[in-house]
Order: sequence, then C-alpha cells, then structure tokens
Amino acid sequence: MKLEFTKSIWLLAYLCAALIEFAFLPSGQVFSSLSLSGGIALAALLHKGWRIIPWLSIGVVAQAILQHGMGAHVVSLPLIRLTSVAIGAYFISRENDFAEFRIRHALDLLWFGAGLSAAAYAFLLALLLPQYLPTHDAWWGGVGLVWLTEAVGVLILVPGYFALQNDWTQLRANWLIEATTLISIAASGAMLLLAHFDRENLQLTYLCFPLMVWSALRLGQVGNSVTALVLWLILASPTIAGILPQHEIAHQLFLLALALQTAVLLASIRRENALAVGEARLARQVFQHASEGIMMIAADHRVVAVNPAFSRITGYSEQEALGRPSRIFDTRPGNPNHYQTFLLEQLDKTGHWEGEMLDKRKTGELYPAWLSISAVHDHEGRLSRYVGIFSDYTSRKQAEQKAQYLALHDSLTDLYNRNGFHDELAKALTRSSTKRRGMALLFIDLDRFKSINDTLGHDVGDQLLRIVAQRLRKHLKHDDVVARLGGDEFTVVLENIHQLQQVSQVAERLLQAMAESYLINGQELFITGSIGISMYPNDGGVASQLMRNADLAMYRAKDLGKNAYHFYSHDMNRQNTQQFSVQAALRFALERQQLKLVFQPQMNLATGQLSGMECLIRWQHPDMGWISPAEFIPIAEETGMIIPIGHWVLLEACRTAQQWRAAGLLVPKMAVNLSVRQFKPGVLVEQVASVLQETGFPAYLLELEVTESLIMRRINEAVDIMNALKAMGVTLAIDDFGTGYSSLSQLKYLPLDILKIDRSFVEGLPCDHDDMAIAQTIIAMAKKLSLSVVAEGVETAEQMQALHAAGCDTIQGYFYAKPLPAEAMAQMMQRV
Repeated sequence: MKLEFTKSIWLLAYLCAALIEFAFLPSGQVFSSLSLSGGIALAALLHKGWRIIPWLSIGVVAQAILQHGMGAHVVSLPLIRLTSVAIGAYFISRENDFAEFRIRHALDLLWFGAGLSAAAYAFLLALLLPQYLPTHDAWWGGVGLVWLTEAVGVLILVPGYFALQNDWTQLRANWLIEATTLISIAASGAMLLLAHFDRENLQLTYLCFPLMVWSALRLGQVGNSVTALVLWLILASPTIAGILPQHEIAHQLFLLALALQTAVLLASIRRENALAVGEARLARQVFQHASEGIMMIAADHRVVAVNPAFSRITGYSEQEALGRPSRIFDTRPGNPNHYQTFLLEQLDKTGHWEGEMLDKRKTGELYPAWLSISAVHDHEGRLSRYVGIFSDYTSRKQAEQKAQYLALHDSLTDLYNRNGFHDELAKALTRSSTKRRGMALLFIDLDRFKSINDTLGHDVGDQLLRIVAQRLRKHLKHDDVVARLGGDEFTVVLENIHQLQQVSQVAERLLQAMAESYLINGQELFITGSIGISMYPNDGGVASQLMRNADLAMYRAKDLGKNAYHFYSHDMNRQNTQQFSVQAALRFALERQQLKLVFQPQMNLATGQLSGMECLIRWQHPDMGWISPAEFIPIAEETGMIIPIGHWVLLEACRTAQQWRAAGLLVPKMAVNLSVRQFKPGVLVEQVASVLQETGFPAYLLELEVTESLIMRRINEAVDIMNALKAMGVTLAIDDFGTGYSSLSQLKYLPLDILKIDRSFVEGLPCDHDDMAIAQTIIAMAKKLSLSVVAEGVETAEQMQALHAAGCDTIQGYFYAKPLPAEAMAQMMQRV
C-alpha cells in the first residue's frame, strides 16, 4: 500500500513550506537559510510528472507575493524556481522509476538534484535577481549559500518523501520511540552547541555525523529526513541567524549537507542490503521447500548444490550428488537421451533449454523428467554456473499417454474408436498402396440391438457390446484392425488379401461367433450381425469411399434377411444415388403440388355394384416422371415426411369426396390408409376430427385402414385410439391381414369393421390349394367376428368367382377397375 498525494495536496504542501520559510525569514532580509519549497517542488515533479507544473506555478507565484510583495519578481522568481526543478527532474527521471528508492536513485539525486538543480537555482537567481542573494564578502559566497540551502532541502525532502511512500507501514511503535529519542538528542544538542558556539571548533560536526549515521543505519531514509530537518530548522532559525554570521551558517550547512548525503547513501545501502537479505532468505526457502528438484552446476559441469526435492526424486543424497559431474552434460554412448547434443547446442547458443528428458534414479530406474536449465553469467559476462529445475514427469506422462489412448480407443470395448480407426485405416491404405496388395474393409452392424437396449436396459446392452468386441478380437489376427465406431457399429480392416475367399472365410467366422448365445445376468440372449464388405483398390482408393461402400453393402445384407455378409457392387451406388435423389425431391413434392390422389373402386360381390373406394397417392416428378409409392413411401416413413403427407391425403380425400356430394353424386364409403407415425395418442383423433369439421365430410363415410403389425405392436394404445375413432362414427379396417403376426386371441377385442385379405393370398386363387385354404379360413374367421371382408388385388374372373364362393363381401383390383383420377371416379359414380 502506498501513500497517494493528489495535485491539490502537493499545492497545499508547497504553500505550507512557503509559509514556514516566510516565518524563518530574518527581519529586514530577503534570504533565509531554510528552503523547503525547492525539495517539495522536485518531489512533486518526480512523482506526478510534468502535469503538476500548473499547480506548482500557482504555489511559486503565491510564495513570491507572500515573501516579497508585488513586483517584477512575481514572474522572475517562479520562472527561476520552475526552471531549476525542471532541469533536475528531467535528468533524474529519464532512466529511473521511483517505485523503489535505491542506491542509483540516491546518486542521481545527489548529482542532479542537490547538485545540478540547486546550482541552477542559485546561478539563475544571481544572474536575474542578484538583489535576492544573501549579503556576503564575495559574490560566489552568496551563490554558494543559496546552493547549499537548496541542496539540503532536496536531500531532506525528496528521499524522505519516497521512503515514506514505500515504507510508511513499517513505522511501528519501536521505530517511533527510537526516532523520538534521536530527534530529542539532535534538537537539544544542536541548540546547546549553537547557543555556545566557538568558531574555532566546529562542535556541530561531532553532533551531525554520529546522529545521521545512527539514523541511517537504524531508522532509514525517513529518520534521516526528520533528524536533518530538526537540525536544519534550528540552524536556520532567526535566533541562530542573529548570533552567527552568514559564512559560519554556510559552514554549518555544508557540514549538514555532507552528513546528510552520507546518511542518504548509507540508508540506501542498508535498504538494498535488507532487500537482498530478504530475497536471499526467500530464495533459500523456495530452494528448500520447492516441489521441483533444483540443482546448481558449476561451469565445469559438477554439481555444487541440490535441494531436498532433488534427493526425493532421484534417490541421491546431497552428499552423494555434490561434486559429481551432472548427467545433463553426459554425451557418452549409452545415454538414453538421444538429443543430448541438441540440448547442449541450444544451451550454449541461447543460454536456456526446456523440455523432456530421461533421467535415472539411484535404483537404476529410468523416469521421464521435465527439465528447465539456464546458464548464469557474472557481471563481466563470464559463465558462472548453470541452474537446472526439473520435476518427475511420470504421472503427467502417464496421464498424457492415457489421454492419448482414450482419444483413439473406445472406453467401453477398448477397441479403436472412430478417430483411432481412421488413423489406422490411413496407415493400412498407405501400406497396401506401397506393397501393391489388396485390403478389405468390413462394416458390421448388430441386428435388432436397439430392442435389447430398450427392453433390457443400456447396462445389458453395454455388456453385450463388450462380449461382441471380445469375440471379434478373438477371431481375428493380432495385427488386424478392429474398431467400434459408435452404438452397435464395428469395423474391421484385413490386409494382405489375395482372394475374396479369404475375406468370406473371416466374415463367416465372425457371423458365427456373433450368433452364439450370450449369458448376461443369468439371462441367455441371442443376437446376429450383418456385414458389408468393400475391397481396396477395386471398390475405392480412399478411406471415405471404402467406408461408404462397405456401409451400402451392410444395408444390402440387412435387406437380404440379416445375419449375412455382402460384398459391395457398383449397382448399389446407383441405387443409393437414386434413393437420395428421391429423398431430396420428396421434401418439395407436397409444396410444389406434385402429389396426386387416385381412387381404387371396390365392388360388392352380391350386387355387382360400386360399394366403396380406396384413396391412393401417386407422385409425378417433372424430371423423374411417375415414382412408385413402393419407392417413396418407405422413404417418407423413415424421414418423418409421411406425417404432413398423410395429413394432406386425408384432407384432400375428404375435401374431394365432399365436393362430389355437393355436386349431387352418391358417394360410397371411402378408405384412407394410415401410417405408423400418424397412429399416435392425442394426435390422430384430433387430426381426423379437424379434417371432418373443416371439409364437412360425414364420419360414417370415412374408412381408416391400419396394418395388423401397427396394431399388434402397441395393442393397448391402439385399442384406445380405435375406440375414440369409432365414437366419432368412423369405420375401421385392418389392412394386409395375414402378413403380420396377429394374435387371434387379441383380434376379437379390437373395434374393427372390415378385414382386408392381402393380395399375396389372392394371387394363387383358385389353383393354389394353400392360398385357397388361407382365404377361406380368413373369410370364415371374419364372419364369426361379424366383420366384412374385402379382398385386394383381384385381377381375374376365376379369382373373383373363388372369393365369391368362399363368402367374400367385396373385391378391389384390376378385374373391376384400375385406380382412377378424381374426374374418372366422378364419372363412374354418375353412371351408377
């Protein structure tokens, strides 16, 4: 904490000094041997810089008016004062920072403050205003007295202020007691000596020097300034001025200035020695208690000092280490640090080196150390010693290695992760390219792994993944690369492949290993995998291309029934490209009005008349032409676009049917298919109610078709939704019956109205006895459940007759009519 003098306080201090000088001015004289204002002005300039000049100008003008009244001196005296202190401040502050008052500051203050600045004031005063010089036998004597007076003020006030600013918190009770004692001795002694002054003996000399030396060594700069100020005030008092002639006062001032400059230098030396001792003590404590090992090495490379941490890290005691050559400079063969020569070159070139090196403990154990070593030179630039600071880098090195390992490996399975796999794949590609050998990339995805995670929990899923990883590793060679990219996706890289049969054998072995049972938490689980394979260089020359092609092949293996492997072929890329094109175009099909509705008429077998229609969607793209629903509906399901498309189909179908009704047509029941994504609680019922209200289409004419797999997947939830729809008056039909996994015991509880036989059971009628038996069974079961039966895909008269004979109620298919546009459908209803 430092004292802070503002500009106004400096002005106040200057005015107080001027008042004290005025009080000490002998009657009828213009000069006093007391000049505090010069020292105050110089201290202010050194502390505040040139921005204090305007404030000092006010003070010096006020001082001139106070001491000498109005006149030409009101300008001249301030200019002389400001010029002299500005000269001193300029030379003192150009290379000094007075944050700490040190020996160099004391010397600069002596030369440029007490010397140059005070001399400039005296000579300018003699040159411009000689009448203000003290009367003396010789001109130079008057100038000398002014010089001494200014010099004493500078030596008292400037060091005293900066010492007080830096050390005022140290002025405790003991210091104050000792300072009071010293000042009392100085004051009483000076008054006694000066009162009985013998001009033949300079008794004040015997008082000044011991007191100032005592003050410098015990009380510091602040004590110097206070003691000297007391002596100066006594010497410059009007009483003493009336007793002593001016030349004797000049002698005494010279003695005081000489003692004072000695005390200033002694106090500065004492302060620097105290700081050096404190720093040395602190350095010793740091040296002794540092957690890093520290060693000092002589220029001949022998150890001259070590700290306790050195012994703790290396195992060598201080006695064992001292005098031995340091291994840092050991360049003999067998040194574990192969870059030792580079270390020494850098140390010789720049004087410093920092980095990792291997060191050896007393036990012979090698350990990594982080070393910082610097060369230390003496004041003449000669190499004195080296200082080395080192720490045991083992734990940090292990942490770095662990972090690096985790950055490249999967924490769950300990296989390579995505980053590590890409690094190893790049290396494998380089080797295969250099040696001109084949390479295979296997992309493995577990089948139905999500269901295990969802039903048994992620803990079981994680255990399963660890076992899969162990089996993959067990059935591969040691140098084969195997990784887990994330989730249930694994990859394998096989190098040095000459024939596809090699890869097929590995793939079959892996599939067989994954298909074996898994015993987890006492429960036996089964899971399979699908493998896609791409070959280098035939299927790609870069990692990204091989990964993409293996991924495509893996999906083809899943399409073929899972638990299989499949090699990549170029037609997969074309199909994949086309699929992406369809997916991209589908996002804009609805808003660009590319989707159309067609209507499949349904015929009542008993009457042979139109009894209903099924609303179907078609897509005509301006560039790709007509796109089959079998191609774009799965994409819409997967991407979630089926939700807005399904809502549009329901709304457009009801709006079109209501327009027919408004035109006077007799509109039969109209069926609309529902998607799995639409069949959600709190969504579907509100959506249907909103569409019916918006279009005005009667609920009893709307038939909603759902697949049996959709219903059976969430049976309780499905029943609640279907009951809500039935309460609105909507007819419900189960579509594609027989292709899923219906539970007949649950089917009877569903609020259904219609059962639709899938076209796969109609195609073989009436020749295929199995299809005929299935159709008859479905129709008989529906009749027992009081459900109407609709057969899809009827294309021949024989099929129609067989279904009619079996008791089917309604048919739809090409035999009766193809799907018709809205206009053609309206015309058919007009003919009915």
